[in-house]
Amino acid sequence: MVLYHILKEIPRENYCLITMRNFHQYGNLGNCSKTPGGKMYFLFPDYQVIRFLVRIAMKIHSSRLLDLLLKIRTYQIKKIIQREKCSVLIGCTGELFDPPATCRAAKELGISFYLYAFDLYSSQFSDPHLAAFSKKREQEMMQYADRIIVPNECMQKIYYQKYGVNATVIHNPCDIEEYERFASSVSIPASQGKKIVYTGGIYDAHFSAFHNLLAAIDMTGIADMKLHIYSPQSPRYLKKNGICGPVIIHEHLPNNQVPAIQRDADILFLPLAFNSPYPEVIKTSAPGKTAEYLLAKKPILVHAPADSFISWYFRKYTCGYVVDEDDKEKLSSCIINIFKDDPEMTRIAENAYSRGIVDFNLTSMSKRFHDLIK
Repeated sequence: MVLYHILKEIPRENYCLITMRNFHQYGNLGNCSKTPGGKMYFLFPDYQVIRFLVRIAMKIHSSRLLDLLLKIRTYQIKKIIQREKCSVLIGCTGELFDPPATCRAAKELGISFYLYAFDLYSSQFSDPHLAAFSKKREQEMMQYADRIIVPNECMQKIYYQKYGVNATVIHNPCDIEEYERFASSVSIPASQGKKIVYTGGIYDAHFSAFHNLLAAIDMTGIADMKLHIYSPQSPRYLKKNGICGPVIIHEHLPNNQVPAIQRDADILFLPLAFNSPYPEVIKTSAPGKTAEYLLAKKPILVHAPADSFISWYFRKYTCGYVVDEDDKEKLSSCIINIFKDDPEMTRIAENAYSRGIVDFNLTSMSKRFHDLIK
């Protein structure tokens, strides 16, 4: 969705997209409602096959298999870039081979390479074998990259400390006009009780924060309060991972229906786990929903470690309620206080909306991206 927003003002004939996730083959767009309009290339083998081969490499501790897969990916990207006559190649994090293969393809063709680091590449993989592979490749990318783009100031600071590079911050943007239009175009059926709402994916980067929230809801003594989850994960998966109790799990909705759901909430929940396999990723995570939450004009409850970007940001600008300790009782007290203090709640919600316009405005973030490309 970030790429969709960033690229939608660029004429589609001016860029192409390369991915190993063949959306047409699987008949859906994953968590997205839209994709950018440029020409799209699907690599083979796709992400499911690659995932299987990486598991084999982990099991047999084979660096040679990882190096071979990287070499194949580099060759594939090079052929596409030669065909399209591209002058800039941007590698996005999220997958093991895409960023370093993009870097190597650009280097071998003598064109500019930009790293778009949505997460810290070398900290995404908990397996020791993959972690060693990614750390080595990250060093290569830092040496060759003409530009590095990051979604928040925390990641910018870490890349400077580790490699001495000055990354450009482009916050994951939101189209404010589009958000306002969608927020008013969908009617939400009235429901009884207080609603704490979460919209988005849930995995081990969130579990412990959700466990705390569900316990805290019971501790408040507010009988009609429920957590409402709108997530692509199945109810069975969530229940298996302890997401049960005072919770209602809704079906996953298209993105254009999400603003109305967020505006209808009493509290919006923004969590990150206090114990996860990748604490560095938690520290620098900038959830894509952050901009939407800020624009929703509702109180935002941040429950994340004190050294995380989202705890820092919401404390710095007083645009949400932050509980940055792994403490159910403090979380429960915070929920009670949110409902007690209407003037304070209104002031903080107004601060949040202002920060959404200042820091996550699509117009200014797109301009920053376009200026880098130029």
